[in-house]
Amino acid sequence: MPHAASTETIYSTALTCPPEDVWRALTAPNVPRSWMWDSSLRGSMEPGSDYALYADGNNLIVGTVLEADAPYRLVLTFDARWDDRVADEPAGVLEYLVTPMGEQDCMFSVRLSELTGVTADAMEQDTPELYSRFKSWLEDAHVG
Repeated sequence: MPHAASTETIYSTALTCPPEDVWRALTAPNVPRSWMWDSSLRGSMEPGSDYALYADGNNLIVGTVLEADAPYRLVLTFDARWDDRVADEPAGVLEYLVTPMGEQDCMFSVRLSELTGVTADAMEQDTPELYSRFKSWLEDAHVG
């Protein structure tokens, strides 16, 4: 089956919550993320540090923090490990941008680049659903 060459996947949406809450949701360690396969984050989000998203004792994604400008921009390497088909593919880059739009609203953007093969195909397919769930999860937390 042919796989995508190096691709770029972008997803953007307006969020009804402040940038600090988005940052906390993306960077809080050891908190299950129901919106992302019930994974948890291991590691700090400091530039140069390694991180892993893991679930059921297995690393799903590993990488290194390239840039962190809380609460506005986070850039990570993105090395998929969720199954044998992606384990040997090269790492890509994951970038989160959070742009304030008033006191309680922001624009949230995700950009995945330099991915190839099965990883690129999976992220092109899964990114809109994952981050739509992220949006719902964040905004539901701010109801009331």
